[in-house]
Amino acid sequence: MGFWGGTGAIGNALAADVLTGFTFSSAAAGIGIAGTMPNNGTLRTITAGIYPAGYYSAVYIPGWTTLASDTTARAYLAAAYDSSANLTYAINGNSNIVTAYSKSSNSWTALANCPASNICLSAAYDSSANLTYEIDGGSNSVYAYSKSSNSWTTLANDLVSRLGMAAAYDSSANLTYAIDGNNNGSNLSTVTAYSKSSNSWTTLASDTTARAYLAAAYDSSANLTYAIDGYNNNYLSTVTAYSKSSNSWTALASDATTRDYLAAAYDSYANLTYAIDGSNNSGALSIVTTYSKSSNSWTTLASDISRYGLAAAYDSYANLIYAIDGYSGGNLATVMAYIM
Repeated sequence: MGFWGGTGAIGNALAADVLTGFTFSSAAAGIGIAGTMPNNGTLRTITAGIYPAGYYSAVYIPGWTTLASDTTARAYLAAAYDSSANLTYAINGNSNIVTAYSKSSNSWTALANCPASNICLSAAYDSSANLTYEIDGGSNSVYAYSKSSNSWTTLANDLVSRLGMAAAYDSSANLTYAIDGNNNGSNLSTVTAYSKSSNSWTTLASDTTARAYLAAAYDSSANLTYAIDGYNNNYLSTVTAYSKSSNSWTALASDATTRDYLAAAYDSYANLTYAIDGSNNSGALSIVTTYSKSSNSWTTLASDISRYGLAAAYDSYANLIYAIDGYSGGNLATVMAYIM
């Protein structure tokens, strides 16, 4: 970079050495010269290669990074991201303990306990009502958590008592779906929808596959809810999509691996749905795959730690996928974040 000396500009900086949008002076280039170095901003890529010369404000290397551990080791829990509070909640799982993760402080805080100690439950955040729902888990009880009051409220019961189901909030229809699961040893294809405005549940079209211990996520770009993998006498890689507009389910490309007790989350930035870990005949898995609706295909990503019975959530502010707790030879408090 050039600068002023007693007799004028000195230094050997050239226009290509200075960012676009800035001017400089040097003996080599002259006075008041505009920089031409490209300002490329943030580099996000999963592809190896040589990238254009210039300035990068940040470089994101895809993969998993370890975050602060949850304050409670547990499995078969549920999780949801509260976009209003910018917190991710870990709910129940062998207990009624609820904790909140803040990415800004990389720390967990205890919240009001849930009224019930359910396992193999589901959770979803309703952005319209600004409430997080805890759904079923060996019963048909449903509760709502409000961060503003740090309290839980009992809602209308689901129409089916079950565990091992999955849940997702459809922001377009303003409905929360409870999908499949197991009731007294029978795997279900039952799908119900909760409306906060009426505090009531409605039966929707059944999933095309009866199963339990699956995962689900709502794709806001495609306006579809995905039911992923699970178990029905065998480990499944079956993926189906629910459309509220047609009240129907459609088969999608199968996941790259069969598994149950996995977790899932939709990344609205990358427009991808993640299926994380789980278990099958090989035991606890560390396999992570992503589904693209545009190509109707699955891609394998960098592995997480091996575990099942975990929970997952997408933090839209930090643009991170969290994989929370779970089981692998014992209950875990391990929390990982995937950087895409």
